[in-house]
Amino acid sequence: MAIARTKSLSSGLLRKLDRLYEQAPVLKLGAGDKLAVFSDLHLGNGGRNDDFARNARLYVDALEKYYAPQGFILALNGDIEELARFRLVSIVRHWGEVYRLWRVFADRGALFKLAGNHDLALLFRRPADLPFPVGEALRVEIGAKRLWLFHGHQTSRLNWAFQTLGTVLLRWLLHPLGIGNYTVAHSSRRRFNVERRAYLHARARRMAACIGHTHRPLFESLPRLDSVKMEIENLIRRYPGAAPQEKAGLEGKLAVLGAEHAELQRNEPRPRGESLYHDGPLLPCLFNSGCGIGRHGVTALEFDSRRARLVYWFDRRRSRKYLEADGYAPQQLGSGDHYRVVLKEEDLDYIFTRIQLLG
Repeated sequence: MAIARTKSLSSGLLRKLDRLYEQAPVLKLGAGDKLAVFSDLHLGNGGRNDDFARNARLYVDALEKYYAPQGFILALNGDIEELARFRLVSIVRHWGEVYRLWRVFADRGALFKLAGNHDLALLFRRPADLPFPVGEALRVEIGAKRLWLFHGHQTSRLNWAFQTLGTVLLRWLLHPLGIGNYTVAHSSRRRFNVERRAYLHARARRMAACIGHTHRPLFESLPRLDSVKMEIENLIRRYPGAAPQEKAGLEGKLAVLGAEHAELQRNEPRPRGESLYHDGPLLPCLFNSGCGIGRHGVTALEFDSRRARLVYWFDRRRSRKYLEADGYAPQQLGSGDHYRVVLKEEDLDYIFTRIQLLG
């Protein structure tokens, strides 16, 4: 297939990502199958520097009471264990309940675990020394539709040795001093470069890519900031012709979205003069599952044979935003404080038709 060259995607990086894709195992998602994708959990040893601890109970409940009973296939898309700061044995020892739940999926062949830059060392250990097999990427085929999962650090031009030196620095110097983790998610420029390169490759190959790494949820190539902006514009268009009762509901949702937009603008600075997309129409070919260490909850992606969803798991004791906003339908998990809400949802036929016809 002819590929348009861009300054952002070198021929060497294009070959590297092609090779990663071709060597990945294939998961065929049939009618009735459901796939949940999590990334960037950063499991530690349970101590004060363990970023996962805040959302651990929420994540465990989501697996135990929602994904496992419904027969989901589970994909863990990199940076699952925080090996940059903790030893694997201490992580497994403390988070035994999490590994027990992963075993439930693994025992029915429904667990796929991929490596990220913070747990890259797992690829160089003997399989017998690991709780579960670990790969680098996963190809998902839904009929003729092609979706592939990889963590995203592979778009970096840094080699493995350099990343390993960074791991040594974190574990033996910064961590003992109480200095927290530094990831690409803290740099808007590096985050932008990762997302753009992954987008350009997926666009060139006319498929959809699902990454992690940047900790920023993406749905159909759009970050939450852009999605909120589009929602606000659509609601404003509806407002003049709405009935008085409907206007009150629109005003409530606009107030919630406006506050979220302001918060996202503060927290998601962008490189000036840059766009994730090169010339041509926007293609919905890049997705990101976000992370499991968010301040208020955990994001994930869900796919079945017909639809794709970006979902958010939250604890109402920490955030009630989606419980109080119109236009959302949070689903309570049992009778407790944990909820699942669908932030974005789209038909897969629409997504892949747009990719094929406009790519």
